[in-house]
Amino acid sequence: MTGISREPLFELVHESIVTRDLDGRIRSWNRASTDLYGWTAEQAVGQDMDALLGAVHAEPVETAMARLMETGRWDGELTRTAACGTPRSIEARWSLRLDAEGQPVEIIEIGRDISRRRAAEAALHRSERRYSSLFQAMAAAFWELDFSPVGGMLRELKTAGVTDFAAYFRDNPAFVRRMMAETRVVDVNETTLQMFGAADRSVLHASVEPYWPEASSPVFAAAVMAAVSGKPYLKTETRLRRQDGTDFDALFTASFPDESVARGTLLVGVVDISERIRAQTALSRVQAEFAHAARVSMLGELTASIAHEVNQPLAAIATNAAASLRWLERDEPNLEQGLRLTRRIADDAQRAGDIIARIREMAADRRRPPEPVSVNALIQEGALFLKHELQGQRVTPVLVLEPDLPPVLADRTQLQQVLVNLTVNAMQAMAAAGSEVRELHLRSGRAEAGQLRITLRDTGLGLEPDQMDQLFRSFFTTKASGMGMGLAICRSIVEAHGGTITAANAPEGGALFTLTLPVITAD
Repeated sequence: MTGISREPLFELVHESIVTRDLDGRIRSWNRASTDLYGWTAEQAVGQDMDALLGAVHAEPVETAMARLMETGRWDGELTRTAACGTPRSIEARWSLRLDAEGQPVEIIEIGRDISRRRAAEAALHRSERRYSSLFQAMAAAFWELDFSPVGGMLRELKTAGVTDFAAYFRDNPAFVRRMMAETRVVDVNETTLQMFGAADRSVLHASVEPYWPEASSPVFAAAVMAAVSGKPYLKTETRLRRQDGTDFDALFTASFPDESVARGTLLVGVVDISERIRAQTALSRVQAEFAHAARVSMLGELTASIAHEVNQPLAAIATNAAASLRWLERDEPNLEQGLRLTRRIADDAQRAGDIIARIREMAADRRRPPEPVSVNALIQEGALFLKHELQGQRVTPVLVLEPDLPPVLADRTQLQQVLVNLTVNAMQAMAAAGSEVRELHLRSGRAEAGQLRITLRDTGLGLEPDQMDQLFRSFFTTKASGMGMGLAICRSIVEAHGGTITAANAPEGGALFTLTLPVITAD
């Protein structure tokens, strides 16, 4: 059959159907061919098909034609150009039609556009190459893991009546180790080999269990819980083990996309943070040494105040002892007066001992475990400790303390150092400014949920605006003889307690320092 007329069924087929003679001239062209290539039947029929569509075969056209003539059929892919100039990837099937004498007379082609599929495959290939390049080139260690057997273990637990997996993992650490043993390594990148000291991937292509110390089992259990509870990822610090058995500090991350969890696979990232931990430890040690030096320096500055505080109970002891001796040396000793004066001596001795204990505590270079501390008590103790110094500088402390505040978990001595340091700074600032009214307002109260606020406001000239951003920097000072470490240490101490410290000028005048500290929560 020639021409453009075909049965209605020919026009209803969704695939392109084209017939051509053995010389390549198009004989018929259905509607799907028009949709695919953009040429109408009237434009296409009679044209040389390869010339019209600019076919580029995946294999030589002569080879394809030879196979068609030999077998009567050819299947393959080729690229053609539509009327708009856009290339089309075509999946084609050629069939050879024979006449009554068995001679070939026509080629029937059924074609389907696979351009989108090929584009998607190319994009997928590029994505896989990109992923592979990133996977191998990243500075972090990446593990692709198969944890599908763990899913079976969890289903068995559920069948056995276990509903609280977290509690079960906590009570059955051996089960967690079994989950590790069943989690298989699919692939790792080059950084993993270096970080874990493995000679090649074959060493690591087993379970992950050898790389998790016993103490880190709860983190693995937490990762399993995060995966089964629908969380997108888990990020935490833990300890992992190298091939040679040495442990190291690591930042562990695991992502749980729904499709990966459904397949039983996950991607784990590991960053060696050993150097960072060592640096943080060294920094903490240096900060503690600076804080101790600052305390000793501050105590040196307060020598007169300390001497006055100690001399008061010592003078009272001497006076009461002399009076007691006089009462007891009389012809008729007054035992009642002697007893009363002896009690006073004991009380003054205790007061002197308390003062010396506070001074030794401030000067001591030792760390205490955090304990519940009342901020109101700290403020009152600081004011008492600096009572003589405040009087000498004509500074009046104004304490406004909110009652019934919850305690904070803190190192008492360190927080006391912060308050004393800020108080001394305020006294010196008001003295340097020659302020007529010298008041130090100390307030305590609640801030946002779970926080307490302490504010210290003086009545000096306030802070220079261009110094605001530098106040808490190390070695910055506004004093001619200052070290520039006091406020930096204050910030370090407050931040180590999970709080913040800021400086500003108060609306009513003077400098305003604000501390926030987290309260102890009942878990």
